[in-house]
Amino acid sequence: MSHLLDAPAGKHGFVRAENGHFVNDAGRVWFNATNLTGSANFPTHDQADLLAERLSRFGFNAVRLHYMDANYGNFKEEQEQGIFTSDSTTQRNLDPEQIDKMDYMIAQFKKRGIYVNLNLHVARKLDDRDGFTGIDQRPPLDKGVDNFVPRMISLQKEYAKDLLTHVNPYTGLAYTDEPSIAMVEINNENALFNQYLNGAIDKLPDPYRTELEKQWNKWLHNNYNSIGELVQSWGVDINNVTENYKTSTIPVIRRDSAYSPAVGDFFKFIYQVEQDYWTGLYDYLKKDLEVKALVSGTQLRYTSPFIQSDLDYVDIHAYWSHPSPVSPDWEIGNISMVNSMNNIHEMAVQRVDSKPFTISEYNHPFPNQYGAEAQPMLAAYGRLQGWDGIFQYTYNHRLDFEPQAMTYFFDMIARTDVIAHMPACAAMFLRGDVHEAIESITAEISHEVYFDSLSMSKKVRVGIDAAGFDPRLSLIKKTAVILKNGPVDKPVNGLESIENQKVITSSTGEIVWNGEKENAAYLTVNTPNTKLFTGFPEGRTIELGGVTLDIGTTRLGWATISFVSKNASGFGESGESTNILLTATGLVENKGMVIKEVSETKIKLTDWGEGPIQAEGIPATINLPSDSQKTKCYALDSRGDRMMEVPVFENGSGSKILLKPEYQTVWYEIEIQ
Repeated sequence: MSHLLDAPAGKHGFVRAENGHFVNDAGRVWFNATNLTGSANFPTHDQADLLAERLSRFGFNAVRLHYMDANYGNFKEEQEQGIFTSDSTTQRNLDPEQIDKMDYMIAQFKKRGIYVNLNLHVARKLDDRDGFTGIDQRPPLDKGVDNFVPRMISLQKEYAKDLLTHVNPYTGLAYTDEPSIAMVEINNENALFNQYLNGAIDKLPDPYRTELEKQWNKWLHNNYNSIGELVQSWGVDINNVTENYKTSTIPVIRRDSAYSPAVGDFFKFIYQVEQDYWTGLYDYLKKDLEVKALVSGTQLRYTSPFIQSDLDYVDIHAYWSHPSPVSPDWEIGNISMVNSMNNIHEMAVQRVDSKPFTISEYNHPFPNQYGAEAQPMLAAYGRLQGWDGIFQYTYNHRLDFEPQAMTYFFDMIARTDVIAHMPACAAMFLRGDVHEAIESITAEISHEVYFDSLSMSKKVRVGIDAAGFDPRLSLIKKTAVILKNGPVDKPVNGLESIENQKVITSSTGEIVWNGEKENAAYLTVNTPNTKLFTGFPEGRTIELGGVTLDIGTTRLGWATISFVSKNASGFGESGESTNILLTATGLVENKGMVIKEVSETKIKLTDWGEGPIQAEGIPATINLPSDSQKTKCYALDSRGDRMMEVPVFENGSGSKILLKPEYQTVWYEIEIQ
């Protein structure tokens, strides 16, 4: 699918935000993307060449460079070096060799039409080497704390300057002036609100707690002219607060405190601290460093959408059956999302109207056995919703770029069942085979009402469901919230509900969710050049325009099958020549992998097994509208090369192909002359 990439990246100027979407000088821009994590951001030059070529072939036109500001490891693997030098005295020096590897990789991405999303703070946790005590008592990765501690903020700016003003010798441009850098993210999944609401701020040691208390008292003095005003507002005994007010030692309010006017003020204080942090870093990047790329803060559900919408675009993350905890004692949900579509609803209802919207991390992690459904669902509904970027998390997290087994929860590089469908995802989202809905459902959200709810219910999230809309409407139309500082209007289109509908069709008619059979739902996409089935066939014939599909018995009673007309020339119904990639997947596992069922819906691996990866062959009957005499089918190997010819049978005026496990493939090429 590399022909869909407009190389070199940035040739039409910088990506910018206009009318709520990404654009460049050539028009609207969409990103069908993935992530690199940890040491995968620093491949050798040979590895970078192969990586860039492979990503382009799968139709990825953007990569998010994530978790490179610290050494990365996990409970299964040793840490590998990030972007900083291995130094016993500081965590502030960029490693020239690591920088060179990243520079070369980015240059290869640019050459092939792949844009970059650069993450700034993700994982660096400052310690005694740089004068920060209490490392074991602070939240993981300094989350929340680095929103208000002045020197932590200063060192974030230092890192941003060192990284973004660096000139890439392979392109001749500093990253501030590089048009292939589409996005810069300030701080991943990190917000003072989030850490306060989960109780982490209550446990802060000094000097961090004292610093927060000092800022809290300064806020009180700035907002109340006298102790009398404060006492009247809070409704407390003046004798209980006078001394603390005079000495600026009114304590930080604990997270578990019942709501009171004082709690309301503390939430206003946190809000102001966060707003100053995000807009301060934004202004530093855009004004001081003159970064041309679009800048976001962090993700929705960690902080207020009103704050994040002050920046260039709004981002969110979502996972289905995220392992919990990510440790040797982890467990993971092993059910299919097709029965509920919960993640699609949850993301769609939170989109902020008039702002570009991205999902920079999405996955149904391994060893969930239904992971192949994730990216096709995201691509189909993402395009219907008019989202601007979808990022699978993650392509790879290690320096091994040719693994023979699946070694961790989130990597796609070895997940045959996931990556095999990426051409269909690129066609749906990047090529636009799925159309954007024309109709929208929007809910106006007042900042005053939102803030009252935030301080009382202690939830930062807001969506159209807050205005009474059924979240499942996002399967039909575009959905978004309109954030307003003043009063809101009542919905003009009424409070719609589709609560009891068992079949939900998008307003474009191209996407159908079928939940007629309990716990055996399926999803289809039917467009002139891409077709998809994912879910539980249950012996049903699936009709996709001129293509019909009958899926046989599989190990899970579940499968994902996608069809892509490579050059958008249809499926043979017009008699036009075409070339089709057919992908059929079911269960994929490592050789010798042992699963323990923890409950009816949860599993864990007692043995991860080894390579090679084993993929179930899917039995299915495919009927096409093409002349059987002009239709050929080939089973493809792992590189996409032809292995053997598969018989094509006459079926009335069309043709029939029988997919069989003995072909030992997940990929088929159908050639129609």
